[in-house]
Amino acid sequence: MSGTSLNAILFLISTLFDFYIIILIMRLILAWVKSDYYHPVTQFVVRFTSFIVKPLKKFLPDVRGFELSTLVLIILIEALKYFIITILSFGLPNIIGLFILAIGDSLRLMFETLSLALILQVIISWVHPGSPIYQLLYKLTSPIVRPIQRFVPPIAGVDISPLPAIILLQLLIIVLVNPMKGLGLGMAIGT
Repeated sequence: MSGTSLNAILFLISTLFDFYIIILIMRLILAWVKSDYYHPVTQFVVRFTSFIVKPLKKFLPDVRGFELSTLVLIILIEALKYFIITILSFGLPNIIGLFILAIGDSLRLMFETLSLALILQVIISWVHPGSPIYQLLYKLTSPIVRPIQRFVPPIAGVDISPLPAIILLQLLIIVLVNPMKGLGLGMAIGT
């Protein structure tokens, strides 16, 4: 297989897995913040993930409103993604390294999803603040924005707390996630 074909296959694998993992991350956060179950986006997320989450809930029940089954599923799907990618690229991976890599990439996707939600929330707040999607985005981002709002008050009536939140999320990717992914990748492929 040529390098271009392999790169195309690896891109498709990564993209398809990441798309589904992002939806699972949304489910995890929306359940944790007790989002409106009847909101169309929440309904889409729940229906798109229930077939795989429900059976696992029998073995891993929710803990204080936190869907442990969804978290475990996110990590398992990430590990499967990297197992396939590693097999195609390097050969049989080290399992411990694979799971460190999976946890690191799960965190990256969660932080990037929250960053994108914050950006969308800001844009919608300028255009149509009464929108139902704004309320959902606010609920989705509230775990990270609320603590920052205690220290960063609105300036002239404008809430600037999403800006430090985005900076913090990107900083966490650089300081925490990238080294974790590097360690996991090194262990997984044996370098």
